[in-house]
Amino acid sequence: MRLMEKHAGVITPSTSTAAFEDHYDVIVVGLGTAGSMAAISAAQRGLKVLGIEKLSCMGGTGTTGGVVGYYYGNRGGVFESIDSQVAAYQRQDDFVPFQGVHAEIKNWVMDSEAVKAGVDVEYESYVVGVYMEGQAVKGLRWVSPTGVHHTSAKFVIDSTGNAEVCEIAGCSFDMGREMDGTCQPFSNVQMRLYPNQKVGNFYTDSGYMDISKAEDVTRSIFESNLLGTHLQERYEAEPLLLKICQLLGIRESRNIVGEERVTFADFLEGRVTREPVFLGFSNLDNHGKDMAFESNLQQDWLVAASLFGPCFNVPIPRGALIPKGVDGLLAAGRCISLDHDIASAIRQKRDMEKCGETAANMAFLSITKEVPIRELSYEQLVELQLETGCMKAGDRPEFKEITPQESNEKLAVPAMKWMNDPQELKEALNSDKSGFAIWSAKRLGDQMRGTLLNWMGEQEHGLLYKNSALALGLIGDPACLPVLREMVYRRDLYVPKSSRKFNQPHVFAAIYLLGRLKDQDIMPELLSFMQSDAFIDKMDVDRSNDEFIFDLKELYFQFFSFSMIAAIRIADAFPEWRSQVTELLTKRLADPNLELVITLKTHLKEANGFLKKNMNDRVKYIYETRVQHWLD
Repeated sequence: MRLMEKHAGVITPSTSTAAFEDHYDVIVVGLGTAGSMAAISAAQRGLKVLGIEKLSCMGGTGTTGGVVGYYYGNRGGVFESIDSQVAAYQRQDDFVPFQGVHAEIKNWVMDSEAVKAGVDVEYESYVVGVYMEGQAVKGLRWVSPTGVHHTSAKFVIDSTGNAEVCEIAGCSFDMGREMDGTCQPFSNVQMRLYPNQKVGNFYTDSGYMDISKAEDVTRSIFESNLLGTHLQERYEAEPLLLKICQLLGIRESRNIVGEERVTFADFLEGRVTREPVFLGFSNLDNHGKDMAFESNLQQDWLVAASLFGPCFNVPIPRGALIPKGVDGLLAAGRCISLDHDIASAIRQKRDMEKCGETAANMAFLSITKEVPIRELSYEQLVELQLETGCMKAGDRPEFKEITPQESNEKLAVPAMKWMNDPQELKEALNSDKSGFAIWSAKRLGDQMRGTLLNWMGEQEHGLLYKNSALALGLIGDPACLPVLREMVYRRDLYVPKSSRKFNQPHVFAAIYLLGRLKDQDIMPELLSFMQSDAFIDKMDVDRSNDEFIFDLKELYFQFFSFSMIAAIRIADAFPEWRSQVTELLTKRLADPNLELVITLKTHLKEANGFLKKNMNDRVKYIYETRVQHWLD
């Protein structure tokens, strides 16, 4: 047997003759949002379960992390019964009124459910090694307050969120976006007592970190605890600070490479599994403000079409929970097999709780039916999922325009339908809510080219001709170039209302598409944007209409970052521009007076624009990495 151990960040194999002290059907590592449901569900099915957790309680983000409400996510599953118990206690006078699912009560209810189901819970414990035979996980080496343990299991469920067991076992994984590996911003939550005498949370995006580096995690904890939204000179005004939650709100880290992979591109093209085990539901909730560095597809959706708002049901196949080529190991939680683009939609608490239950059901069937995990009967698995509502008959991929409040209130909202009728498309493209029509036209592709060209000529209808140009840009038709250039020359800051928030000004959609279309004519203007920010002070910015751009410094960051990537793309295609681009950017990024700043997103007006992040180093890294092939 081979023991894979992690020492000082390095995973090393060794031959082991250690005897296992105990054996379980399932070991769940990490008892957070997904892991708590995995452990309880597996034990309720009659399996012998060990739960290993670094902290001193279950629930993770939804308890210790202080994210006590639900954003989106599909309802149904074991977690619903737990939340119902919590709600019943919250209605009693013995507990302080609470906004959301009461974190302390949920801790206690989950502990009670775990004990009742027979889970052996080990808090303040963590895994340091994985025992393997060939490519099969056979057990774990782990540490608790009582010492070092060696425990075997038929299945290990990695619910650490960061794929920590999968990493030690040698699984492949991805992390962050392609351009620079950056993950979504994290949050640091505080609990407050509000004037209505209810306890609730407050949080903003608090920064970026690399979860794989311990020193970066520690830095992020310190720095976010010291933010002005948290640490103040005096605490006088309501609401009153009660505590800063010890667990950071991590939105993204590692994603395993699974037997099946869910990608945003596949979803939009209708290439989805016919055998889903649960469905995720959210919008593409990207919290970054450096959109210029995201993938083309994500910019198509969020920048060119401003479609931050629409939510969608995404079918998740069982293979997304199975690390590729490894036996005896499942993943549950945000680390399942997703690409970076769609990971921002498949991380909601409800969906991760369902994911944990799904992993438990998969392990249960494999153990009790004595069938390899990859050969499970889909019908039998679905039967288990339907029992608790983890799946519901009739679930299918669809888009909905629904607010978080409407979603939580269980309001019935009709599914959005792609537009095919030319008159319907024209009316929508001539409105300030044009995003879904732009994407509908993109889907129709060649059959819409002539019509879009005609509409682009109707310049008396300002929104129609500009939105038609954006749609043509997404299709890849160079006929749109003059209109896109005009948007850039005019610094067109018109912000559509396609989404409930975070819509993108036309000028940045135009710069992005001009870069994609390799338009040389726009290069002098792009270079001028990067050369100096003098033009920004002359711009009239209406910030009341959009939360994405807070001030003029942030506005300049958007001009600079979109222009830089567009200019590099054009110079990729036309080498004669390369020396001018590198000369300008090398000098500009070395200028000590250059300030490339964003504000971190917040859902509360009181903190809007308060948290600023200097992006100089990141922009320089992306620039140098992106043009390296010019020098090779």
